Amino acid sequence: EIETFPSFVSLASRYFASELQYLQESFVEKLLEVMPRLVACKPAEMVKILQTTLRHSNFLLLELPAQVHRASATIIEPTGESDNPLRFTSGLVVALDVDATLEHVQEPQTTVKVQIMYPDGQAHIIHPKPADFRNPGPGRHRLITQVYLSHTAWTEPCQIEVRLLLAYSSSWSRASSLSAVCRAAWNDSMDGLPQTDSVIEGTINLSKHVKVYLMPKPARR
Repeated sequence: EIETFPSFVSLASRYFASELQYLQESFVEKLLEVMPRLVACKPAEMVKILQTTLRHSNFLLLELPAQVHRASATIIEPTGESDNPLRFTSGLVVALDVDATLEHVQEPQTTVKVQIMYPDGQAHIIHPKPADFRNPGPGRHRLITQVYLSHTAWTEPCQIEVRLLLAYSSSWSRASSLSAVCRAAWNDSMDGLPQTDSVIEGTINLSKHVKVYLMPKPARR
């Protein structure tokens, strides 16, 4: 909301003070200069001030350092394209093989998780073992693991969703009030990957989801 905008700008300027030196003559610098006026004015006047400030600001072309890379992951197996269901006895556990490639993920042994979404909305997070990760080359990792599926009320054939998540430390998001903004910015950069409300707090989507068709068999008596 427009009323909370000054507070957000003030908070952001404190947490990103070290980066302000690169934003001289930009909209951000001029915005901070008019902050005293924004705090005391009404919403309609605030909009006029922002429009005027934006028109008289220069736009900076920021270049990312060469060592900055985008972290990503691709699930190879399961493919999500097989029509053959994974059969198992209802009430028991079934193993699902997961094979994925990771690009530019730091310390995947502690940050990469496997998420299973069941049709009823329940989410199950699996932490792969460190031995499940291989390092075939610089900036690349391979995850080969098994996850075990189970559900107490499993009676009908259904699809589950498998995806990889990337856990982040609270130190990455410099303030809890900015964490949602940071997560939204990350998701906007995922080139159209479908977003979901099922993201677990403390993680962001690292891969597209893959659907797996499961068919439980009645338990023998």
